[in-house]
Amino acid sequence: MSQLMDVVVIGCGASGVTALRKLHDAGLKVLGLEAADRIGGRICSVPFGTGYVDIGAAWCHGEKDNKVFELANTYNLLGRPDSEETKCFVYKGTSSEEAEKIIDILENAVTVADKNNTKAISECLRDAVNSRRNLSKDPQLVNAIVEWYERNNHVGGQNDPRTGKSLKGLEEHWPCEGEIWLNWKGRGYKTILDVLLNRYPDPSKEIPVQILLKKEVEIIKWRSADDQVNPLVHVKCKDGSLYAAKSVIVTVPLAVLKERHNHLFNPPLPAEKVNSVNNLHFTILGKIYIEFEKPWWPAKRSNFSIFWRDEDKARFSTSEKWITEIHGLQTVEHQPNLLLAWIYGNGAEEMEKVNLEGVKAGVQKLFDVMLTQYKVTTIGNILRSQWTINPLARGTYSYRSVASEQSGANAVTLSEPLFSGHSPVVCFAGEASSHHYHNSVHGAIDAGFREAERLIDAFRRKLL
Repeated sequence: MSQLMDVVVIGCGASGVTALRKLHDAGLKVLGLEAADRIGGRICSVPFGTGYVDIGAAWCHGEKDNKVFELANTYNLLGRPDSEETKCFVYKGTSSEEAEKIIDILENAVTVADKNNTKAISECLRDAVNSRRNLSKDPQLVNAIVEWYERNNHVGGQNDPRTGKSLKGLEEHWPCEGEIWLNWKGRGYKTILDVLLNRYPDPSKEIPVQILLKKEVEIIKWRSADDQVNPLVHVKCKDGSLYAAKSVIVTVPLAVLKERHNHLFNPPLPAEKVNSVNNLHFTILGKIYIEFEKPWWPAKRSNFSIFWRDEDKARFSTSEKWITEIHGLQTVEHQPNLLLAWIYGNGAEEMEKVNLEGVKAGVQKLFDVMLTQYKVTTIGNILRSQWTINPLARGTYSYRSVASEQSGANAVTLSEPLFSGHSPVVCFAGEASSHHYHNSVHGAIDAGFREAERLIDAFRRKLL
């Protein structure tokens, strides 16, 4: 057994690192346990092309009330888009004006829809199309754009309608005002971790907080009959190491909680928290970075929306079906020879199972079939995400689903601590627990601050 800590933080992504920094600054004895061989969680910046790219979170979305912006802007770390975006619609035989008209109708339908219900966004979209019989002379174009819109906005419900994003969830989520595509000037999102740990701009001033890597937690024992007076939380890792603390903060992703909560917590989680764990949902979103010999796209900042016709899909075999679920391509800031391909849902899951050469071949076929009007240059290296098969992630970000609304699942319940008497002995952070900024790094950081402040207050009041 290691020395007794005031707080052990389980999971050292953005939320966990934030909590560690705040608790350390308050003078508490803290320890971080991270199951992976690196910190950051779903922040994962890796060398590729001429700099860094982000496999996970990539942009700071917004400025007002955004913790990431507040932290990074102090050091002028964020860059703004330097040009207008050129939109390219990939669909044979349609004008951009017609496509934009249909997209605007879908956007407006979601905007004006009544949100005070349990309906899915996808249901709202289908209703909008069905109520406009003469939306287009090309019904297949309409279907293709609706399919693209659902993928581009990650609305879910592909396999089970109850897992679709809810309309009410759009009101629960608060966007931050300001530029939503703030980039890291080629440094990668990992820079925010350096800021939080005080190793940017001067690495010699890094805070001396202990973070242990490759420490996958197996059991959190948070209540027993013999520690009611001075409750301790006992943490056991898969390697057999044991830790004790007056409180812990659990920051693991929602998808991992879904898989593991039954055996992770002793005693088990209360029923209302299990309900929120089970009925909040998470996206499956994939990225493929593609390096080309030289740029071939029409403008420095280009964005391709891919609308798939049935006859185009038919040119791909069953094993290649995942390629037909790539819905967009966009340029990458500070990387002039790269495009980023987006793939969502079932297609992303299948893509992750294909070997790297197979993914490269699939991307090449995508260009050969769908982008014949462009003089595409030779593909070099590629890099792809694999969040779903990663046992420490199992997905990308959380959202409020139809099942959430029907069951009463919510982030507030997810974020509530477990108490021993009046002592908050197990706290919950991470982006899924953010009440209004879930699905973002600023939501994760906000939650890390929230739980650290909760425990600082508890120590001050001698509840711990």
